[in-house]
Amino acid sequence: MSSALKINRTQLASRPLIERLGFVVDVAMILLVISNLSLIVFDWVFSASVVQGLFASYLPRFHQAYLHHIHHNFITIDLIFIAIYLTELGVRWAIAIYRKTHHRWFFYPFVHWYDVLGCIPVGSFRWLRVLRLVTLLHRMQRMGLIDLSGTYLGRTVIKYYKIIVEEISDRVVINVLQGAQQEVADGAPLLHRIDENIIQPRKTLLAEFIVDKIIDISRESHTLYHRKATDYIAELVDKSLTKTRQGSRLAAIPIAGTRVRLRISETVKEIVESVLHELVQDLAATENRQVLETLILDIAHLVTPEGDDLNGFVQQIINEVLDEVIAQVAIKRWQQELEED
Repeated sequence: MSSALKINRTQLASRPLIERLGFVVDVAMILLVISNLSLIVFDWVFSASVVQGLFASYLPRFHQAYLHHIHHNFITIDLIFIAIYLTELGVRWAIAIYRKTHHRWFFYPFVHWYDVLGCIPVGSFRWLRVLRLVTLLHRMQRMGLIDLSGTYLGRTVIKYYKIIVEEISDRVVINVLQGAQQEVADGAPLLHRIDENIIQPRKTLLAEFIVDKIIDISRESHTLYHRKATDYIAELVDKSLTKTRQGSRLAAIPIAGTRVRLRISETVKEIVESVLHELVQDLAATENRQVLETLILDIAHLVTPEGDDLNGFVQQIINEVLDEVIAQVAIKRWQQELEED
């Protein structure tokens, strides 16, 4: 496998001019961030007295030039980088507003929080510029403009980028869902709105769905089990005849009694089979659908709780659904992928 960075020139050439310019800006920002981070690392190493002594001994001119022109003015130089970062951030924010990328115009800096915090000229925040670098590379990879999969650095960056993004997004989603659970637990009006605006308007659709299922199941069951059902009912009738007083008298009649009882069982079997067939046909009949839907709605109305019972009923359903969603979100997919590898 090749370990070189690949640029998809065909994909790049097919993009609109504005996106090609964006690619150039991204490349420039990547080089700028790498230069800035390299300078931060070097200046941090240079701050050690031992390192300064070594430079003073072996590279005195470089030591003096770097000490007076860069090290002593490091904050000013870093502010120049920050000014460029803020300009690029402002332009992208304006483009996001124009394209309506986010639901609200002020969402952009919250989504790209690492870019904003990375502009703070404090040591711990400066390292967030690494995320800016990773994000730029990942965006270009996602757009198909470059291919980092053949490089060790690219595979490493993509892997840890996914881990960081998943961990952060999972925390945010879980907090939002837990907040929703708290609102459900605290607010009865919310539960009534859910019932009135979501559940009640869809009762008719639900009834139609149930009717369709009843028809499908009855047809399938009748096709598969009508013979067993009629045999079972006929057997019950035959047993009942032997247990009743009149049935016992009938069975006591020599020869004719047994024949009559068998004839009755066969007649009942034919009647049951005909009734079951007609019942299935009636259920599937178009003119009976409305009656069946009305019956289901009436049953649903009878079993639907009211007042505080309704609040508890809806609350339990919503909380259980949110619990399942939270459990699903909490699954660490990146960990599963590492275990599979």
